[in-house]
Order: sequence, then structure tokens, then C-alpha cells
Amino acid sequence: MKHKMSMTGLVVVFLACTSPVFAQAFLGNQYLQSNSGVPSYYYVNPQGGMTIGVNLWGFVGKPGKYVIPSSTDLVQLITYGGGPLQNAQLDRVKIVRRIMESDSTYRYEIIDVDLKHFLKAGENTPLLLPGDTVVVPGSTLSALQAIAPLITPLFYAVSAIATLLIALKSLR
Repeated sequence: MKHKMSMTGLVVVFLACTSPVFAQAFLGNQYLQSNSGVPSYYYVNPQGGMTIGVNLWGFVGKPGKYVIPSSTDLVQLITYGGGPLQNAQLDRVKIVRRIMESDSTYRYEIIDVDLKHFLKAGENTPLLLPGDTVVVPGSTLSALQAIAPLITPLFYAVSAIATLLIALKSLR
């Protein structure tokens, strides 16, 4: 004997299957926002000398806007920022520098820095200038790891909808 499910029963089953997925997606997104979406502002100059403002982005412990001593180099800034994260690509660090061309025009210069080379050779790293933005990229794997929690609930939802459509088709 064939057992048929009512429309109300299908809706209840659908909601029971998908609500944990959407709750997880919401909580996962909230977690991402609380850890990486909050702007940070740091002041680092215990000596009270001249300071400059720079930005630190990417795979570091504490990305954000930093006001640092004017004699700060790249390694010091990354250290102020909590150091590089595990998946940071230290051989592909970039400094984006805004250069004034005239009173109203700017151009941007991108300085590629291989910090692995600097750290192995024991050489000095570039000094930072006011307004510099330092970008510490992550590996491709780390980008996929960041996207996976956002895509997984979508696949669950599509699967649940497909199951619901198949069940509705069997009611006919």
C-alpha cells in the first residue's frame, strides 16, 4: 500500500530539514562579522614622537588602521598587527602607496615585497610612509576555506528544495 503525505506534512518536513541549515548560516555569518568585519584602530607610539597612519589588511592577527611611529618598517607593522596568520603568503606582501602628482591628482604605486627573502637574509624591510596600505595575502586554500561555510548552507537548501519538489511530484 502506497502512503501519501499531505501538503502540510511536506511543509513541516521541509522546515524541519532546512531550519538548522539557515540557523547555522546566520550564526556562521554573525561569527565572521564579529571577528573580521569590525573596524579596528590602533595607536602605537610609547615614545610620543612623530606618527603616521597606515592600514594593515589581510592574513594578520589584527588587521585595521594603525597610527605608528614614523620610523616603523614593514615587519614591525605586521608584528603590531599580531603577526602573520598560518596561511599568510609572506612572499607576496604588497604595499600600496599613494603618491601625489599635483595638487589634485594622485597615482598609486604597488610595491611587491618578498618577506621570506628579507627574513632569510636578515636585511631591513621597507619603511612605511603616511597613508600606506599593507596587504598580506593568503593562500588559495585559505580563500576556499573562507568561502566554504557560506556556500555549504546553500547546497543544503537546494538539496532540501529538490527533495520537496520530488515529494510534491509524487503527490500528483
